[in-house]
Amino acid sequence: MSRSGDRTSTFDPSHSDNLLHGLNLLWRKQLFCDVTLTAQGQQFHCHKAVLASCSQYFRSLFSSHPPLGGGVGGQDGLGAPKDQQQPPQQQQQPSQQQQPPPQEEPGTPSSSPDDKLLTSPRAINNLVLQGCSSIGLRLVLEYLYTANVTLSLDTVEEVLSVSKILHIPQVTKLCVQFLNDQISVQNYKQVCKIAALHGLEETKKLANKYLVEDVLLLNFEEMRALLDSLPPPVESELALFQMSVLWLEHDRETRMQYAPDLMKRLRFALIPAPELVERVQSVDFMRTDPVCQKLLLDAMNYHLMPFRQHCRQSLASR
Repeated sequence: MSRSGDRTSTFDPSHSDNLLHGLNLLWRKQLFCDVTLTAQGQQFHCHKAVLASCSQYFRSLFSSHPPLGGGVGGQDGLGAPKDQQQPPQQQQQPSQQQQPPPQEEPGTPSSSPDDKLLTSPRAINNLVLQGCSSIGLRLVLEYLYTANVTLSLDTVEEVLSVSKILHIPQVTKLCVQFLNDQISVQNYKQVCKIAALHGLEETKKLANKYLVEDVLLLNFEEMRALLDSLPPPVESELALFQMSVLWLEHDRETRMQYAPDLMKRLRFALIPAPELVERVQSVDFMRTDPVCQKLLLDAMNYHLMPFRQHCRQSLASR
């Protein structure tokens, strides 16, 4: 409560919850809905005010000016529906004199372009959302009207895609938090794939930690099969090399004998030359083991003679 002279301002902390509950009730009963969203053939009746308050995509879409002549007809969300197109303007007769714009009264604030945007909503009542799944859109709408979103590893990617398309960062943040909390030895590959697809670097790093922990427990045959697998478990040949080094170093006395065999399975020519020097050559067995030495030298020569790379291509550079 705050006081200013004879006036008192009292804040009701329950008002926001009551407002959201009321909007959710209207949505569930399909009352006062003024826009229909369609995803994969499934329709969702919603309120423009709710969509625009949470999504930059809808805020821009609903508040932009309708194009001259009413815009593109149809229900694709690119313009006003056909039944709301504006009639073409009549040409003025040459004899008619154009009336000057009305003068603003003194003291009246002039309207800005932003004011016009806010007071001229586009007449969009039906909108087809391309690239959005119906499941993902339903769960995102559930969040907009309830502040809760139900996520699972089977649905989080669909929700994440919709939240990014519609520019709803709160939902994106919840999806990332869910993935980070759910990573385990059983699902790190699936999480890593989702993280790589959506550019979630922090999540990808967390998933790769579980990958390393899992890899360290493999025997030689399993490690060899992992290096031969397509697609590879990590995003670059350097990461694959570093993972192999970690496996060898985990039980150096027993595993180091397998270093030449594992290194033969890597494509060192795909590693940039500076990283070959800084990250690969610095590993001791790459300098001391004859087989590993030759692999490193071949990769160096591949980068030193780019004009002959087409002649030197092998399984280690494709």
